[in-house]
Amino acid sequence: MNKHEYNKNKKDELVKLLTKFKNGEVQLDEIANMVVMKTPTINTPYFRNTKSKATALYGIKREPIVMYKPQWMRLSKVFSGGKDCAFNKYFFNTTTF
Repeated sequence: MNKHEYNKNKKDELVKLLTKFKNGEVQLDEIANMVVMKTPTINTPYFRNTKSKATALYGIKREPIVMYKPQWMRLSKVFSGGKDCAFNKYFFNTTTF
């Protein structure tokens, strides 16, 4: 079953439930128990490897941020050092936002 068929089946099920509610066959609390709410997606960034052996970071912006391992390693050096790292010094000690 593809995504389109799945969505159509779910829509048909919902229409049937609402029709039964309209005709007085089921109560609203019964419908609430029958309908499965979609769980919200987690907005945490995650990594994936690409076909070209690069690493892509998803979840920061619309497009993935793609860099090769040496580039990620250079970037990781910026964040080492806690409050004294270059990232924190730049973003938390400047007033030009």
